[in-house]
Amino acid sequence: LAVGAAVIGAGVLLGTGRWHDVTELSTRLATRLIPPQKGRLKALRKRERDALRALAGELDARIVWSSNRSGNHDLYLLDLVDLQARRLTDHPHVDFGSRFSPDGDRIVFMRSQREWVSFREKESWDVYVLDLDSGEEQRITDGYHPTWADNGAAVVFHRGRGVYRHDLEAGEETLLLNVDRWFSGRQYWDPELHPDGKTLAVAITGYGAVTTTVGSPTYGRLTQGQTCQTTWVPGTRELLWMDPNGTGGTRVMRGPADASSAEVFMDLPGPFSHEYFPALSDDGSWMVWAASTGAHEHDRADYEIFAWRVGEPWETAVRLTHYSGNDQWPDIHVGDGSRSP
Repeated sequence: LAVGAAVIGAGVLLGTGRWHDVTELSTRLATRLIPPQKGRLKALRKRERDALRALAGELDARIVWSSNRSGNHDLYLLDLVDLQARRLTDHPHVDFGSRFSPDGDRIVFMRSQREWVSFREKESWDVYVLDLDSGEEQRITDGYHPTWADNGAAVVFHRGRGVYRHDLEAGEETLLLNVDRWFSGRQYWDPELHPDGKTLAVAITGYGAVTTTVGSPTYGRLTQGQTCQTTWVPGTRELLWMDPNGTGGTRVMRGPADASSAEVFMDLPGPFSHEYFPALSDDGSWMVWAASTGAHEHDRADYEIFAWRVGEPWETAVRLTHYSGNDQWPDIHVGDGSRSP
């Protein structure tokens, strides 16, 4: 049925001349049915090695991300001090969506329940916590898009039509939001809880991003139209989110939760300007993200990982990966030895 519907849909779009939409539709179908092929790791050029050395000279940090360079998606860790990279997970299923705990000692991530699951199938994932010192993994629950809460004592994720907080010590779950209260039947993505533990931001497909106080009967509209991947700016009441405009078809926006203003936060110049997966360090001084040259599918396109000191010219962003497969969902944890500009 899915294949038949896709063929019919492609025929309709061809009749309207919307070639880009036909390509996107076929790619989305392939993503659900066929695992992406392993890419080829590219050697760093001299100027790229020099850029990494310069970055390591000013930044004590570690970066985690998901890559299919091993054949399927596993988690990798890059230490910017010694420029050593290591593979954190080795599992036949898909690992992605990793986030450092506030102290940097653990990583929460999600693992597919089958060998290959597209990121679009939100009901087929489990939440795990990985201890970086011991390498031990612990399955927490079934869910999607896990993030930390309560200074590392809890994990927030979504399952079905609800957003939940899971207390790691007690093993108890609390429902934070029933999305059907306001948006029955609509797809929603990537809920993020503010560190105050009270304010949720969530993107609603075809509507925009909204914010609400946990337990409140109302919500505020942050953006209009298509928006995704909202994330809070540390130490503020502001958010980042992905906007479907910009040089390469997307850009990272920033604005307060009350929607009183918005500004372009990152729209990378050059060919790699289809940005996604923005994440800020806990002190808000650095951002990591992935960007492609235009291809969109999150777990299939040739996304590369970038790092940027917030406030510097966009052109100073450093490309960290050089791999023809898929690198995505990075996060950064800055250590106590980070240098000042």
